[in-house]
Amino acid sequence: MKLVNAIWVLMCAFLLASCGGSSGAGDSPFTPGTGGGGTSSVADLVLTLSATQLANTGSSTITVTATAIDASRNTLASVPVTISADSDAIVSSTSTSTGTDGTLTSTLSIGSNRSNRVITVSAVSGSVSKTATVQVVGTKISSVLAPAVIAPSAAGNVQYRVVDQSGSPMVGETVQITAAGLTPPQVTGTTGTNGDFVYNYTAPAAAGSFQVNANIAGVSDIQTVQVQATSTVPGVSVPIASASISANPSVVAVNLPNSSSNRSEIRALFLGTGNVPVPNVRVRFDLNGDPQNIGGTFTAGSGTQTLYSDANGIVTTAYVPGTRSSPTNGVTVRACYGVSDSDPNLLNCTTNATQTLTVTSEPLSVTIGTNAEILVGRLTYTKQFNVVVVDSSGAVTPDVDIVASIDLPRYRKGAYALGTTAWGKVSDTVCVNEDTNRNGVLESGEDFNSNGTLEPRKADVSVRLLSSKTDATGSVILEVTYNQDHGSWVDAVITVSASGISGTEGRAVYTLAPVPVDAASIKNRDVPPAYAVSPYGVSTSCTNPN
Repeated sequence: MKLVNAIWVLMCAFLLASCGGSSGAGDSPFTPGTGGGGTSSVADLVLTLSATQLANTGSSTITVTATAIDASRNTLASVPVTISADSDAIVSSTSTSTGTDGTLTSTLSIGSNRSNRVITVSAVSGSVSKTATVQVVGTKISSVLAPAVIAPSAAGNVQYRVVDQSGSPMVGETVQITAAGLTPPQVTGTTGTNGDFVYNYTAPAAAGSFQVNANIAGVSDIQTVQVQATSTVPGVSVPIASASISANPSVVAVNLPNSSSNRSEIRALFLGTGNVPVPNVRVRFDLNGDPQNIGGTFTAGSGTQTLYSDANGIVTTAYVPGTRSSPTNGVTVRACYGVSDSDPNLLNCTTNATQTLTVTSEPLSVTIGTNAEILVGRLTYTKQFNVVVVDSSGAVTPDVDIVASIDLPRYRKGAYALGTTAWGKVSDTVCVNEDTNRNGVLESGEDFNSNGTLEPRKADVSVRLLSSKTDATGSVILEVTYNQDHGSWVDAVITVSASGISGTEGRAVYTLAPVPVDAASIKNRDVPPAYAVSPYGVSTSCTNPN
């Protein structure tokens, strides 16, 4: 007990010392450098980028830093600098002049334009300017010829789907088609709600090969249409050593009636000896009898329509679910193949490749909750949460992608003292997060307590999902972990979002204000808890570093 009282006396003394003292408030062991606003003119700007490529997902950003330099290569503080960008990009800056370190930091995002392109970033200060370029990347085009070999004067189409780097459809992108020899030879349009576009054409009366060139969102795609009588397509002259099929994504949501926006891209690959691609393989797709009665359609190559593998040994189509969901891996896509149009292996599907996928109910809402328990490690506390996703009927939805993030909006200063039966807080000063733009960089005006660091640190509290997808119960466990000495001294806001849910119901938020501690340590009167004194200080002022 004497030891406990001694600790409390020391804490009280520290609290008093933090509020004042005999040292001069403006004293510093450092002398100013030569860099300073107004004393020198800008001779050069150093423009740096945290990355030279920017994903077109819309949520990705890169950091742009401009450093003002004088003729002696010293940094200059308080110098006006303007950072801008072209090509529909957006620059966000928290200041218009350099900080004490001579730098101005901005954030660059792609804006609403998700096409692949080059963005030029410019930094200007007076008559001095610098530029740098960023490449926007991520657009992917998948195209299906229906059919790949077409009879003279017959009608066919090329089906396109455009997605960004995360696989999300790119809606409203301009499409330019050029197809000399086909009718029409040129088409302009925009992608639909699923990032899709269909070029419908009529083949010429004369046989031959015709290229269809598509340019969508800064990416080009070339397909070759073979116009000839079906019987003239050469047969397969080499053994097929390997036949495989893939589905992307392997988990796809149901469609509403009269909708085809949700789909899975199906790709069959045929290889010969030495992994050499086998062209002209005849392929038809089906659902292998569909024993679960899930239903759905293929955009090409179903029924009696035959597709042909291209020079790379590839055949593509898309599976479009209906309105029914399936058990996990409850849909089997089958590619029946043969070496000629009359091959019994093709007609009877005795040679085939299969791939399973899952059709899920459309997720509608996500929620997060927890219990009263806290897991006590040797050095850490862990708080567990349950995240649940349901559909419109309230039924749990498995295989939904979940993303979690955490923000620390406030930290706390103070200390605990021993009461009659337990430890309790004797002071609790709440301070806002100093990193106002949450970029992890100490910038001018952010260090409110002038201690040279940002409080709280982003790593003071971490979050992780035990699985990236919901399980059969529509749930996934989330864990929040922090060092024991930070217990009760920092606030945390957890945000979870579920893929495929739009609007407010696609996100759920849980606030810990502050992060909790275990009851046993509070009641242990013999040992001060690890969090007895805040790691952020004990002063009652947020501008005091102590």
